[in-house]
Amino acid sequence: MEDGNGIFYNHQEIETLQKQHEEKTIRIRDLKRQIEALKLHLAKTKMKKNSSRDERREAFNELCEKYHSLRNEYNALLSESSREQRLI
Repeated sequence: MEDGNGIFYNHQEIETLQKQHEEKTIRIRDLKRQIEALKLHLAKTKMKKNSSRDERREAFNELCEKYHSLRNEYNALLSESSREQRLI
């Protein structure tokens, strides 16, 4: 089988690429869920009034860092997956 760049793939290579694609798709879906859960948790944390201002700020910053980390990983996987789709 030939891709758009004149590269030939055998059946085993295609299966390997498909498996990698499926794994990345599953990871992307999982990251989406984690990001949404963090957004909800972040919103709840912002609403809490029982904590001191410093505790809330610290919790907010930690959640922001985790959210950005997950979002960056998600975007990297998504762009890599998109590149692979164009090759197939």
